[in-house]
Amino acid sequence: MPETESAQRVKQFVADEPPGEKAAVRFGARLGANITNTNFNQGFPKPVVSVETTWKAGVMAGFFWQIPLRKNLFLQQEYLFSQMGGAEKSTGTTYQLRYLSLPLLLQYKPLSKLAFVVGPQFDLLLQAKERTNGTTTTITHDTEERSFGATAGLEFYITNGFSLQARYMQGLNHIGIGQRSDVQEFKHQMVQVATAIRF
Repeated sequence: MPETESAQRVKQFVADEPPGEKAAVRFGARLGANITNTNFNQGFPKPVVSVETTWKAGVMAGFFWQIPLRKNLFLQQEYLFSQMGGAEKSTGTTYQLRYLSLPLLLQYKPLSKLAFVVGPQFDLLLQAKERTNGTTTTITHDTEERSFGATAGLEFYITNGFSLQARYMQGLNHIGIGQRSDVQEFKHQMVQVATAIRF
């Protein structure tokens, strides 16, 4: 027995999808810039004297996939190469850290051109260097390998396949640098601007 038009509308409402439209898994690429800080004042134990730091710029690039959960709600997993770092003003030491970054985000799209993203970000250290008085030293083995943070941001869709993005990430765990007897700790802070292409 064929369904009535009313029954079809009820099913459509429950499914929460526009008539004749079915969302699909999408893949894409991201490219952008990170502006980051190694905030030693958020380390543990907190330094007796405040550490003045400078934000540094780096690049970010990678790809992602996006799974529709409901209308206007998506799960997005990203795989990024990400440069982070910062500098201590008092010592003139600059830190350069390279990570494999793995944000796992929920994207809510209340408007066709605007979306909000929020979720955790996991980072695995690939390489760490410090530069002091013109001398660069590799400190990968003396630096905490894992970083964990919380990310939130906005995304503006120029077209259905191309968007501009802005995010902020606050590190949640302490990143230790140095030998066990003389460890400095900090938390990452990051502002990120990027473009994304969806296929």
